[in-house]
Amino acid sequence: MSPCIGEIMARVAFLSEYIGRVTFIRTDNMPAVTGISNKMYELLFQRPLLSLEIKSADNVSSLLSAEQGATLFLTPVLREDIMPKAEGMICELKDKKVTLQKVKKWDEIELVAVRIQVKPVCIGRIKTIEKRHLGEGVEVTVERAVRCSIS
Repeated sequence: MSPCIGEIMARVAFLSEYIGRVTFIRTDNMPAVTGISNKMYELLFQRPLLSLEIKSADNVSSLLSAEQGATLFLTPVLREDIMPKAEGMICELKDKKVTLQKVKKWDEIELVAVRIQVKPVCIGRIKTIEKRHLGEGVEVTVERAVRCSIS
């Protein structure tokens, strides 16, 4: 065993005598889905799986490159108002379907929509934000607390 590992183990053993839990902060880069309704955000805390239909150009753009199993950051904070330290839910992308919808009002309009099914993982806080041009999505670096019990 190298001296570094032995020293780390000794410090963890010392800490475990005085504290029962240690919290590590982990950061991950992920696309952000911004401006979801407060009602849907609250449902994320209650359900193990939730389906959402996303029509916002920024959010659709963020989701197009996301693969099944990727992590997403969902927040009710609008794109224009999002700042570091804003909180949201880190979710795992379980399913994604991109559809083309036709809407008739005065003229016929086609919209790209993305229907996603997400599994809430934990709450996170934004550390850094990369806002691209309008319609190109938002990428965030999110901090999440990882707790560990020491026995």
